[in-house]
Amino acid sequence: MFALLAALLATGIFWDQPPETAPVLKQAGIEHIYVAPAQQQEWKQKGYEVNAFDASAFEKLLAPGVQYRMDVASATTVPWIDANGWRIQRDGPKKYFYDVPKGRASLAAAEAFVYGADAVIHPDREDLQMLAHMLVFVKQNQRPRLPVMANIGVMDDGSAATGEVLNLLARRNLLFKIVREPDPALNLNIRIGSPEYPKQEAADPYAFAQKVREQLTDEKRLIRIFGSSVVLAHLTGDRGQARLYLLNYSNRPVDGLRVRILGSYPHGDVAASGIADPKLADYNAGQEATEFTLPRMNTVAVIELRR
Repeated sequence: MFALLAALLATGIFWDQPPETAPVLKQAGIEHIYVAPAQQQEWKQKGYEVNAFDASAFEKLLAPGVQYRMDVASATTVPWIDANGWRIQRDGPKKYFYDVPKGRASLAAAEAFVYGADAVIHPDREDLQMLAHMLVFVKQNQRPRLPVMANIGVMDDGSAATGEVLNLLARRNLLFKIVREPDPALNLNIRIGSPEYPKQEAADPYAFAQKVREQLTDEKRLIRIFGSSVVLAHLTGDRGQARLYLLNYSNRPVDGLRVRILGSYPHGDVAASGIADPKLADYNAGQEATEFTLPRMNTVAVIELRR
């Protein structure tokens, strides 16, 4: 089963445990792994499909998740999301590597799926079963990729400052795409260092992202999410259809998530990991925007919208 998954998803598992742990992998239904070159032959003798893992061939990503940091001004904890979607969008079709601690492997697989990344995941041994379940969900929801939908264009100069701006835009669900030159079809086009977006402003990415939001206005945002600050959106679409991916970066379910998407989509269906028969509630397709509630989501949800 997993060999087919790997072929479809371009997602793999790096396993650095000895071949004696083969029963652990078998129990999770995993039959295709990346291993250290010196262990290839032993694993092949146990009936596994194996690839040699060379860390230098991969771009390492952060372990996705949420850190709660103290907000000095309000004396409350605020979530800081460690997410890689902006990096994958920025860097394009590379090979990526997730080295994740316990509890993060499923989220890493979901993130790679949402952004169409070719990724290898190094999971904690205790996460194998949950990871296998996530990969089954991903397989069931594989579709031909649709074009990225965005209303902000960023002309990327490759600098760390621009990277931080991309990070903050993504964390605020201000949907962008990388462009080489201004795209008149977009609401905003941003070039760090231009008179409108000077470098000194980009040095404070929080304030910069707020400026972009105010310039765009909330009414023109493609996606607005209410009820959670730890769910990020990735929107794709073409010819009267949209596919919205939602990723929950916390380790707890989110209840009562309200979503507003620009455009009228009378028909909507949802698939959500770990939920047998998910439904969209309070669905309202208006003339300018469509709104609905996702009563509960675990790690990832995929919402298909049609006109």
